[in-house]
Amino acid sequence: MKKLALYISILSTTLFVSCSSDDNAVDTQKPEITLLEPGDHEGFLPGSEIHIEGLITDNEALASYKIEIHAAEDGHTHGRRSTNYFQYEQTFQITENTKVYELHRHVEIPENINGETLTNGHYHLGIFALDKAGNQQQVFTEIYIGNDAEEHTHG
Repeated sequence: MKKLALYISILSTTLFVSCSSDDNAVDTQKPEITLLEPGDHEGFLPGSEIHIEGLITDNEALASYKIEIHAAEDGHTHGRRSTNYFQYEQTFQITENTKVYELHRHVEIPENINGETLTNGHYHLGIFALDKAGNQQQVFTEIYIGNDAEEHTHG
C-alpha cells in the first residue's frame, strides 16, 4: 500500500510539473493590427492632419507600436529620401500590461518642408506592433498627400 501511495504521489507531482511547464512556453505569436483609419488611398491636404485609429492585440502582452509615414515614390523599398517629401516616424511605449490597445493618434502634415512646398504624392503609412516577447507585426496602407487630395481619395 505504501508503494501505491508513493507511486501516486510521484505521478501527481510529475503531472503537476508537466502542466506547469506549459506556463513557461515561449511566446512566438505576433501581435495583430487592425487599421480602421485612414482608409486605403485616402487623400490629405498639406497643413491638415491624419487621423489614425486602430486596434492592436496580442495573446500575451503588448510592448510598443510605431507609426511611420514616407513617400511611396521610392520604388516600394520603404526607405527614406532626402527631398521635400513628408516623413514621420515615432515609437510609442504601451506602459500598461495589456493584451488590447486602442490606437488613436493625430499626425500633423506640414505645409512645407525646409521652406519648400511639400511634394504631392502617394505615401505609405505603416503601423508596427511589438509584444513583450519581441514578436513584431506590421501593416501598411497607401495614402495621398497633396493640394489636389480630393481628386485622389478613392475610399
